Order: sequence, then C-alpha cells, then structure tokens
Amino acid sequence: WINSPDKVMSWMERYDLDALLDEEGGLVKIPNFFPPFVADGLLSLCEGISDKDWTMTAASRDHSTNNISHKFWSTKSAEGLSEVTRVFSCLMPGMLNTAFSAAKYSHTHHIEPHDDRAYASVRLDDGSVVECSRRIAVIYYLTRDWDEGLGGALIDCEGRKRYVPEYNSAVAFRIPRYHEV
Repeated sequence: WINSPDKVMSWMERYDLDALLDEEGGLVKIPNFFPPFVADGLLSLCEGISDKDWTMTAASRDHSTNNISHKFWSTKSAEGLSEVTRVFSCLMPGMLNTAFSAAKYSHTHHIEPHDDRAYASVRLDDGSVVECSRRIAVIYYLTRDWDEGLGGALIDCEGRKRYVPEYNSAVAFRIPRYHEV
C-alpha cells in the first residue's frame, strides 16, 4: 500500500487539510488516519528501529541560544522512514515540509512550549535568497491503549486543550502555534 502512489493518493484525497484547519481554528485531530493494516505496519516498522538508530534529542532552557527544555528519542534515517515521509507529503503535495522524523517519549521526556517554526534559507531561480518556514505540522500517533495518566499529551497552549495520544490518529496545526508535550 505505502509503495502504491494510486492507493496512497486515493486515501489522502479524503483529507482537505486546509479546510479542516480552517473549520477547527487552526488545529485538527483526525482519528483513523490510515487504514488499520497500514497503521499496524507503521507500528511494526517503528518497533523494529534498532536502539542504535535512535538519538537522544535534549537541551536545557537557554534564552541566549533560543533553546527550550526538551528531552526525547528521535530518528530521521531509520530504514523505511523515507517511504513514510513520502506518504505524508501526499497529504498536501508541494506544501508540507518533508522533514519527517520519528520520536518516542519515555518517562520524564518532554518538550516545553514552542511554536514549531523552523527557518531555512532558500535560493530562488533569480539567485536571491529568502528565509522560509513551514506552514503546517502533522503529528501521527502509533501509541496503543494510552492513558492520560501516563503523560505524553499534546497541550495546545493557544486553544487550551489536551490531546491524548490515540492509536492511528493525526493532529495537524498551522504554524506558528504554541504547544508542548
């Protein structure tokens, strides 16, 4: 399925992400994001990532370097993630930043309020350089049977809502938008 452009595009066409974000005030939770067998396959892929492929991503709060306090495991290069990146880019072809990474949070892991802006210099055809930032972020959950008491909720600081990880659901939001885990 994941390697069939026709199947992927057919499935993703059901989501008009811009319209959903407009309707929901800039943040939307989408349950049953993929067909169940695809979610199960993605979970197997992530569970199969070896310990050596996970990198601890951590920093202390330091306003002089614009760092926020955060700590979690992440990977961008594990086998199979490039296919996942391609599938998510089909959600809004040409519009979503394909800087996809997988993350896992363990006990005490967190990320302080932040707005997900990430700037990159882009050279245009005329040779000029402009600073660009992504417009939309998407978080996809593969956590089964999660309980809010375990932590890990996405906290939307602007909408003052909590989103508990739910298996095979996605949360998308416009950037900038302050949130934390």
